[in-house]
Formats: sequence, structure tokens, C-alpha cells
Amino acid sequence: MPLVIDHNEISFRLNYLFNRVELSRDARKSWTIFFQDENDSLGTIFGLTCHRGSLFIVTNLGVYVSPVDAPDFKFVCPQRKGGDYVDIESFDNMLYACTNTGVYQASSGVRWRLKYDGQACGNFFSLLQFKGKLFAACEKGVYLASQEGKFWHPRYTANEYGRFLALDARGETLYAQTDKGYCLSHDNGQHWEAHPSLQGPWTDAMGGGMLFAPRPIKKRNR
Repeated sequence: MPLVIDHNEISFRLNYLFNRVELSRDARKSWTIFFQDENDSLGTIFGLTCHRGSLFIVTNLGVYVSPVDAPDFKFVCPQRKGGDYVDIESFDNMLYACTNTGVYQASSGVRWRLKYDGQACGNFFSLLQFKGKLFAACEKGVYLASQEGKFWHPRYTANEYGRFLALDARGETLYAQTDKGYCLSHDNGQHWEAHPSLQGPWTDAMGGGMLFAPRPIKKRNR
């Protein structure tokens, strides 16, 4: 769940506090409003990513896409019945979206196919592309994908830092929010250290508060 993403010379940020997408043209130093849904017509925004030159967002109503040069969001896919998408990420020229209980893949965001619905990781909360790999924050820890999300492998499963809710990255550093606070990793998620007052990439200019909460978990129908 990278709340700040870079696309060529501009950056986009999801501001949970005001349910809006913000834009920076000066390397994240200052931000202006790119899109604010004052009437909540698109719903509550959960995640965003840039994919094939467009900006995608996932909300509680579904998946939307817009050009990056001006806000013009179009509805491309509704939420899944029985399990809402809670995050979206572009990886290896494909889109990935996760519900709490599964990971799905699409080329353009219109038609999604199930890639993983196992229980080894627990519930999924967020996805992140980092150093050519697809990471996930899950109920049981931090996991890495292989074979286009078909398999997920444990990267860090100790519980001393709490349950991982969201991942982000900048440069060589991985950042995370757990239900106990903020932490970071300098070795691609193998080890973590707590930073109670961390100002991560997503919190720049937003006060550093606890911005994330796990999405409601719906029971798996078998």
C-alpha cells in the first residue's frame, strides 16, 4: 500500500484524512490537490498505483482509472462479491489487487483472475512492489510472491512488532505500519526495527499519525 508513488517527474499521494489524491511536481516537497471526491461518488479510497501510464485507485465501490495529467476517473470494475478489494499495485506490467482472502491479477483492470486464495499467510492487507519483487503485508507477517502471485513465501513472520497492516518504500528502505506502530527494514524485509516517531513516506506533511487500519475481514465462504 504505497500511499506515495512516483510517475516520471511527478508524485501522487493518497491522503486518507481527506479522502483525496494529491500531486507533487517538486520531488515530494509540496503537494496540491489532484482529485478530491467531495460528494463521495467514487467511495472511500483504499489504495492507488500507476500502471501503463494511467492512475488507478481502488475504493469501497470498485476500481477506477484516470489519466495522470488531469483527474478524469472512469469506473472499470466493481468490488468483488463476498470480498472487497482492499489494495491495488502495479507489478511486472500487470495489475494486482488483494481482498482480505485472495490476490487477483489483471492487465487493464477490467477483468480480474484469481491467482491465490490460500490460507498460509492469513488475511491480506496491502501490496507493494519493491526492488523487482511483490511484497504483501498479511495477518501472519510480510510475504513475497512468486510466479505472478500464485505462491507466497514468508519474509518475516515474527510477531514482536505486531500485525503488519501496510507497507511502503523509499530508496533502499522498507517502511511498515503495524498495529503497534511504525517500523523499518534495511535488508528487504528480513529484519525490522521499531521507530515509534517515524515519519514514513506516507506521513510526510500529514503529521505522522496512525493512518491505516485493517479493512473489515469477511468470512471465507467454502
